[in-house]
Amino acid sequence: MKRLTILAMIAALITTACRKDIHLNLQNASGLLVIEGNVNDQPGPYLVQLSKTVTFYDQDTVVPVSGATITITDDAGGYDSLQELTPGYYYTTTLSGTVGRTYHMHAHTDGKDYDATGTMQPPVAVDSIGISGSFFSSNPRGFIQFSDPAGIVNYYRTVLYLHQYIDSTTTDFHHTRQHKVAVISDRLSDGLTIQSSVRSDYDIKTGDTLQVRLDAIEKPVYDYWYTLNNSTTSSNTAAPANPPSNISNGALGYFSAHASTFSKHVIYDGNLRFHRID
Repeated sequence: MKRLTILAMIAALITTACRKDIHLNLQNASGLLVIEGNVNDQPGPYLVQLSKTVTFYDQDTVVPVSGATITITDDAGGYDSLQELTPGYYYTTTLSGTVGRTYHMHAHTDGKDYDATGTMQPPVAVDSIGISGSFFSSNPRGFIQFSDPAGIVNYYRTVLYLHQYIDSTTTDFHHTRQHKVAVISDRLSDGLTIQSSVRSDYDIKTGDTLQVRLDAIEKPVYDYWYTLNNSTTSSNTAAPANPPSNISNGALGYFSAHASTFSKHVIYDGNLRFHRID
């Protein structure tokens, strides 16, 4: 009898845990505004993308939002009114990103106003880039290594650019920025050398060329991508689990002002052993 009671208690706990997981109410996120904006220290133009969320069960559909009014200003008096070049994609025309400046984005659409602010963090150089095998998979993984500045809290985002080799009969490459990103905190590695793998939408194959971008981001942007990466494997812009946003008035997404550094290009030669390029 005692054994049956214990089993019943365990079953109740499991049921409660399952209910807690399911209580994400993912389908009700449909129709919400998603704003994804980035300003960096590289030459512009910079992009702010507006879309409507989709349901958890329809992750391949993105609904662009057209006709919005978007401006970006900075604390040095800079002002830019963004232009919509394709549905849902709004680009700056005059703005130049500068480390240390604070940027304010304002968007007006469907009678509502949305605001976000970000301060551009200093860049951190990439020391090396490499390709190695993975303990959990036979597929090769790209990685970068860099030195974290000591004494300050830092957050990073890594983005992989993959030039996919087709075959020896053509010089064509599929050059794609990978949508999957990784984020890093120096909470346990302040002032140390950090080595981190980078995420890819596709398997890396012999002949492919890799380049990694390292963004120095703020904590709200880190929190967004960290939550997104841990709540869904989708690379879609709409986030099923609604990660935290630094944009006002209930919009999903993020606005980021960050400095970026790029690694050298690496060509994968088919060798899965540890292979660092300095």
